[in-house]
Amino acid sequence: MWKKSEWIRCLMQTALLPVGYTLYIWGGGWNVCDTGAGEDAMRIGVSPRWKAFFCSQDETYDAGKHRYERENGLDCSGYMGWLLYNVLSRYGMPGNYVRKAGEQGPMLAECGFGTWKEAGRVTDWYPGDIMSSEAEGHIFLVLEECEDGSLLICHSSPPGVQVNGTVRPDGAKESMAVKKAEACMKRISPEWCKRYDQFWKGNSYLTEYGQFRWW
Repeated sequence: MWKKSEWIRCLMQTALLPVGYTLYIWGGGWNVCDTGAGEDAMRIGVSPRWKAFFCSQDETYDAGKHRYERENGLDCSGYMGWLLYNVLSRYGMPGNYVRKAGEQGPMLAECGFGTWKEAGRVTDWYPGDIMSSEAEGHIFLVLEECEDGSLLICHSSPPGVQVNGTVRPDGAKESMAVKKAEACMKRISPEWCKRYDQFWKGNSYLTEYGQFRWW
């Protein structure tokens, strides 16, 4: 069995591998039948096609014009499935971890990896928590809860796989997490930041998501 601290460190490091060079593709990471993981969500490491496609685009990129170009990037649940496959495979547990975004958190709890809390019962956030919402149709990884109550997160959200910060609980955009997200993205991918300069996400990220937490 793994040490939790090592596990979380591995999860966080792996999560950043596609950041800043992988664009959002609806259906990216899914199989052609939309029933689970495709080839790209069950590969170790990043696909070279993700960065190649990123380099072929510019600041006008519109994910709506590239729906189901599955090999060119990842959607939110495809990204999370890819991340889980890469980390769990290291511990002898490869598998199909792609589900609809609202199902992925509960699925992990059902598999015995940790616990699940419904939205509304969440009172704190730890690094490595996976936040999943059927209503929002989205899923993201918590990197840090900042002192002002904002969250530093990693996810695939148009235009792509990125680190963002949420607003503070009072709705203010000038949060610690937003500042950290901008600094992180500038360090990882200056080219991304030249094209896309929004680093914040709204209050729903603090209130509308259930929480999976590793044992």
